[in-house]
Formats: sequence, C-alpha cells, structure tokens
Amino acid sequence: MDSPVAVDLVFVMDADALQGVASLSAAQWFKDKGQLLLAYPTGLRVRSFELVPRRSLAYPLASADEGVAALVFAHYPTPGTHRARVDRLKSVNVRLGRNAFTIESGQ
Repeated sequence: MDSPVAVDLVFVMDADALQGVASLSAAQWFKDKGQLLLAYPTGLRVRSFELVPRRSLAYPLASADEGVAALVFAHYPTPGTHRARVDRLKSVNVRLGRNAFTIESGQ
C-alpha cells in the first residue's frame, strides 16, 4: 500500500454540479470524472495531485476558487468513500494514510 494515490481537489461552482458530485465515493468520482466534467463544464474545477501514503498536501482555498463547495477525493484501492468536504476551511491539508486520509487543517 505504498503506491501513489490520486487525489483530486474539486471546486464546485454551482448547485447543479454539487448535486451531481456531493454524494459520490472516490471510486465513482474517478470512474466517471471525464463524463462529470463534460456534464458540468462550468460547474467543476479540478486540481489533481498524486501522493504516496504518509505524505501530505497543503493547499490554500482562495475565495475566488471556492465556488459553492470544495471536495477532496482520494483514489484508494480499499473500500470506503474516501471523500471529504472542505469548503469551510481557509486551507486544506490532506494527510494520506495507508488506507484512508485525514484533513489536518482547521478554519
């Protein structure tokens, strides 16, 4: 489980796009990502990263990029939703574990 993990920070720009992605698991997000970006061309902005477990990703959430919501999806090969909503934070610090991630930063 020391393989790189794809992590997407998804900025949701409108309510329609939020309804389409808010309840997805990471597996569903990564499977359908291309179609979702086509379905919501102005509703989603994605920042993609790849990290190995025991590493972290710090990213400031600027108000211009926030939209109506921000979600983190981590593509682990283990069962679970591997999703977190982070739009109420000023910055996000995603810390990858072997089978799941945590959000370490606060407001």
